[in-house]
Amino acid sequence: MNDPSNPIADALADPRPAPELAIAGDRAPELDRMDEYPEFPPACPIKVLGNAQDITGKQTIFYLNYNGQLVGLEAGNRHGKLGLAALFGPSIGWIEANYPKWSEPKKQYDPQAKKYVEIAPARIIGFDQAKAAEALVVEGTRRGIFDPAGRMRGRGAHRLNDGGLALHCGDAVLVSVHRADNSIKGWNWVDTGLHAGMVYPAAAGIPRPHLEAVDTKPAETLLRLLRSWQWKRPLLDARFALAFAAIAPLGGALAWRPNLWITGGKGTGKSTLNGLDGVYHRLYGEGLFRTGNASAAAIRQSLKNSTVPVIFDEIEAGEDNRQVNAVIELARVSSSGDAVHRGGQDHTAHEFTLRSAFMFSSISIPPLQPQDRSRLAILELGKLAKDGDKLDLDKWHLPKLGRQLSRRMIDQWHRLAATKAKFHDALQLAGHDARACDQFGILLAAADLALNDWDTVDGLPDDEEVALWAGHCRPDRMAEISEAVADEEACLNHMKTTLVQARGGDEREPLGQWIGQVVAGITHPLLENNDALGDKASKRLRALGLSIVTPTRKDSGAWGAVMYEDHALPAFLGVANNHQALSDLFGGTKWQGGVWRQSLARCDGSIDAQPIKFGRISVRAVLIPLHLVLDETELPAASQPGAVKDWRDGQEKGAGA
Repeated sequence: MNDPSNPIADALADPRPAPELAIAGDRAPELDRMDEYPEFPPACPIKVLGNAQDITGKQTIFYLNYNGQLVGLEAGNRHGKLGLAALFGPSIGWIEANYPKWSEPKKQYDPQAKKYVEIAPARIIGFDQAKAAEALVVEGTRRGIFDPAGRMRGRGAHRLNDGGLALHCGDAVLVSVHRADNSIKGWNWVDTGLHAGMVYPAAAGIPRPHLEAVDTKPAETLLRLLRSWQWKRPLLDARFALAFAAIAPLGGALAWRPNLWITGGKGTGKSTLNGLDGVYHRLYGEGLFRTGNASAAAIRQSLKNSTVPVIFDEIEAGEDNRQVNAVIELARVSSSGDAVHRGGQDHTAHEFTLRSAFMFSSISIPPLQPQDRSRLAILELGKLAKDGDKLDLDKWHLPKLGRQLSRRMIDQWHRLAATKAKFHDALQLAGHDARACDQFGILLAAADLALNDWDTVDGLPDDEEVALWAGHCRPDRMAEISEAVADEEACLNHMKTTLVQARGGDEREPLGQWIGQVVAGITHPLLENNDALGDKASKRLRALGLSIVTPTRKDSGAWGAVMYEDHALPAFLGVANNHQALSDLFGGTKWQGGVWRQSLARCDGSIDAQPIKFGRISVRAVLIPLHLVLDETELPAASQPGAVKDWRDGQEKGAGA
């Protein structure tokens, strides 16, 4: 019986199923509301790319604006009225058409009707900034995550994923069109913007390749002009100068970019060649980055994601070469191609693309590290004849020649890789290492593409042509190779040529002289008091963390050493791995802080030894064959290279037994 005074008891006495408020599979009302958000209007004059968010909560929407430039606007506070106006530019009417802001209708009181009547309808008076901003942010989120790092491609050449070529000329992009077998059948101009997942932002225009295909005549004309200079290697240097002009604009698409250094004194024509309004500047105008004095940071920030060639005029050696070295380091990184990242004031890492070919010129070449020298073709100029005719560059029509040469090279792009491979193999047979094969191989291949049309089955140069130019590039003929000093050799030279002083007031002597005195004291003890001089020199060396020793092989296979006392055994220079005197000797060099051990351990035939005596201390050391330190005429027979090798082989076999 129902008791109106006790509804709970009544409900318990007569329970009923609860009504179904939702059926399995039904969508929540809030999700339906999400689907109801209006679709983004079509024909938007800008491109919404996507969004990115960091852990601080900062959200950025990325766009290609009216001019085709990449713009990132923070979702929170950068979509204001003027921000949108800058984004859309003259096409801002699109926002007004899709997100209009209406005026209030004009009304007037009608006494007869006793109410307000509309005398003027509402009209569009601009755009609704809040609605437009919301729609753009929603669309950016809908497009997904967009990270510009690694996807930006500025002016210059870029390699496509299918092996083709894209040439970004600022206001348009020339892209290769491929057949089914992936060979190139032609070229198309496309607008800047998003292509195959990469962004080609619009920029100031640079010279475009010639409209029509060209033969070898433009390259032959340029080569004839370049031969006007007095090159040290007349045939090869002029050809390399032509090759750089031909291939540098395509540098961003290459696996290896060649770098040139032109050197020569006053009156050799360097400025006419690569200075302001010189040959290279006229060939490509704004299609290259040219400077006479810029820091590495300025070059990075100017290039950003561009791959145009870099010409650095008059980069001279000085007392402090740190700025010069930083620029050369850029060229080193750029030759093999990489991205460089630097932190910004906004606490965001900024990416810079380094895929440009570099050209330097100077009267004197500053000291170069081996890894930098091996990435250069060094072209040396002699003085021009005083009575020679002054070059009139106007008559050579270089801007047109540059466009024709660019067209020639893109049309020959399909055979570049195979041609370079053929020269690479020939250079390797001539004795070059892999890096030199890359450096000189790409220059020889570029010159071949520009100058030759081969009537061969594969369209490649014949073996005789390849052998001819590989012969011109033999290692003994190339100053870039023959004058290069390996890191370990440079470290050893620094050590043995350092001037040292035995006592205050004594004459400073090269450290190598003390090493020679120790050996002379063992090999010729009775000659000119060598025994006493050698003993003094030995004590001085040990105080510096150096010792003349003979290596000993232990039963465990490890190496030790004893003092060098028997000239019938080989002599080695022991260098302590860790020693304060050596820290002072190498201070201020790249070998400081114990790095000398890493470099010296690369010396041919060096030995990593367990602790040996240096005065009263024992320290692990690297042992260097003495024939790498002293002239062979100063060494006994047992310390000559062949004898040391035979002795070392015997020691290794004995340990194995």
